[in-house]
Amino acid sequence: MRKIGKFDLYGRIISVVLCAAVSVSLGGCSKISEEPVTGTTESVVIPPEFTYGEFVSPVYENLSGEEKELYDKIRDAVENFDESVSFDTPIPRDTVRKIYRLVYAQERQLFWFSNVFYAPEKEISVYTLSYLFTKDAASVMRAELDLAASEIINGLPEDAGVFHKLVYFHDRIVTGCEFSQNDVNSSSAYGVLVEGVGQCEGYAAAMAFLCSEAGIPNYMVTGHDADGATHAWNKVVLDGEWYNVDCTWDDPILKRGQKDFVRHDYMLVTDAEIEGITHFTDEELYGNVPPCTAKAGNYFVKKGLVYSTAAEAVDAMRDQVKAAGIAGKREAEFKLSDENEYFAALARLIDNGEMKVIIEDINGEYGTKISSAYRHNNDTLHIIHLSLIYEADKQG
Repeated sequence: MRKIGKFDLYGRIISVVLCAAVSVSLGGCSKISEEPVTGTTESVVIPPEFTYGEFVSPVYENLSGEEKELYDKIRDAVENFDESVSFDTPIPRDTVRKIYRLVYAQERQLFWFSNVFYAPEKEISVYTLSYLFTKDAASVMRAELDLAASEIINGLPEDAGVFHKLVYFHDRIVTGCEFSQNDVNSSSAYGVLVEGVGQCEGYAAAMAFLCSEAGIPNYMVTGHDADGATHAWNKVVLDGEWYNVDCTWDDPILKRGQKDFVRHDYMLVTDAEIEGITHFTDEELYGNVPPCTAKAGNYFVKKGLVYSTAAEAVDAMRDQVKAAGIAGKREAEFKLSDENEYFAALARLIDNGEMKVIIEDINGEYGTKISSAYRHNNDTLHIIHLSLIYEADKQG
C-alpha cells in the first residue's frame, strides 16, 4: 500500500468534557497470534450483480419511522459537513446517542465523522457535530479512497462471482494492511486501503466500502470479543444468504513480520459458529437483524477443504504443502467436520511430528526449500492452518 504525507487535518475537533462524553471508538479490538512449527486508475469496470442503491440495510430497516428520520438527518448533515443538526421537537438523549452510534458504524464512508458523542442535556433539539478533518482535506482523502478501491476492484476478472469478489477483497485487506491502533486513520477504510494500517473497525470499514462499491449487500457489526475488548466485523450476502466475515482475525501476527500471510477462519461463517463464543454483538444496535445460518457459502465448504476424518485431513495437508511449496506459495489449511477427528489430526501433525516429516519429504523430493511453518489451530471452528516459511525468508 502506498503511503501519503500527513495533512494538517484537525480543523474542527470539538473539545469535550471526558466524564460526559460517550465514545463510539472500537480501539480495544484484538488480534490473534500464531505458533511456530519447527492496476489501473480508471473507473470500476465490473458490472455488479446487485445495484447497491436498491439495498436497504436491515439495520436501518429495523428502525422506527422516527428513528429513520433522525438517522437520515444526522447522516445528511455529516455528509454535508454541517456544523449542527436540528430536530423539530426535542429528542431524548439516549435515542440520539443510539442513532449517532449507528450512523457512525454504518456510514463509514463518512470517515471524517468523529466518534465522540457529547450531550449533557436529557433532551436534544440541536446537536453540534464534530469532524476529524476539514472539508477540503476530507475531499482529497475521499478521492484517494475512491482511487484505492477502484484499483482493487479493477483487479478482479470481469466474470468474477460474488464469492470470488468477497475472498479477493478479504485477502487484499489482510495482506495489504498492518494491524495498528496508533495511527490516526486506523479506524477508517482510508487508513486500511490508502495507508495500509488499521484496527478492527478499519478492517470492517474497508470490507464494507469495497462490498458496497462492488454491489454486494453488507453492513458492519460492532460488539466485543470474549475478553470484553470492543470489536467490529461484517455481515455480507452471498447467494441470497447472510454470512459473517472478520478480516481482522484472519490477519495473523507473525514473529518474522511477513505481510503476505492470510487465513480464512472467519470467512463466511454462521452466527452459531461465533456468536456468544468469540464474537458478542451489540444487541442495542443489532438485536433484530437477519440471522446467519447458511453453511453452503463458507470458504472451506466452497473450496472443498472440509474433511470428516483425521486421515483425510492429513493427506490433504500433505497435498497442499506440496502444491504450495512447488508454486512458492505459503498457505495450507483445512477444516474438520468432527471435533474428535480435528484433535486427532492436530495430534498427528503437531504432537506426533508428522508435519515436520511432511516438510522434509517434500523438500527432499521437490527441492522446495521450506524451512518451517507457523501453525494456527482454531479449536472452536476445527481449523488447522499452516503458513510456510522458506529459507529465503531467513536470509532476507
